[in-house]
Amino acid sequence: MKNFTLFPVLYVIIALVELYSEITSERALHLASKPLLVLLVGVIFLTSTRKTNHPAKKFVLWGLLFSWFGDVLLMFKQEFSGSFVSGLGAFLIAHIFYIIAYRQGSGGKFTLSYFVFVPIIGYGVVLFSVLAPYLGTMLLPVAIYSIVLLGMLVAALERGGRTSQESFWWVVAGAVCFVGSDSILAWHSFVAPSVVARVCLMTLYIVAQYLIARGMVVHIKSQN
Repeated sequence: MKNFTLFPVLYVIIALVELYSEITSERALHLASKPLLVLLVGVIFLTSTRKTNHPAKKFVLWGLLFSWFGDVLLMFKQEFSGSFVSGLGAFLIAHIFYIIAYRQGSGGKFTLSYFVFVPIIGYGVVLFSVLAPYLGTMLLPVAIYSIVLLGMLVAALERGGRTSQESFWWVVAGAVCFVGSDSILAWHSFVAPSVVARVCLMTLYIVAQYLIARGMVVHIKSQN
């Protein structure tokens, strides 16, 4: 993992700047730092897989690209009314690409235990039930997004036994952090906005993207 050296350090620095901007509400700092986060993850991923041509590679990159679109769109949700829905749509597409990436080189029939699958569905139902009274016209978009988001977590868990343990756990940890981040984002956006919520959701998001990328690097390299 020689390429996971300099760029991760830069990623941590930019992440800290972004979190500082969330705490202090420094808008200019936020606009400068947030778009760099996923771009750096993309650089880390590309430099770490430059000698490989695994089919999962392009889907991870597409996932990162649409995550970047989502980040940029959500930064302007206060200024433009359609930015939140557009950002949600961009992340929905990103999750679909991640799901496809998880299936590359780790195929087979769906085998995830109902003891894992059912609690995930249960979590989604409970969270959506709590949020539903506050969603208004966003009820359907949030419902669709939630299904795809949880589908991404299910797909990450379903890789168990089909890839290395290291890759499996990195990706699962990233997927869990992504679900946690978006859960807090929903609460922050529709129920009770707060600085603490912003910092928590961004921290989880920053960790999620890095862990997913790292896990997929391990998977891709193990198959070459």
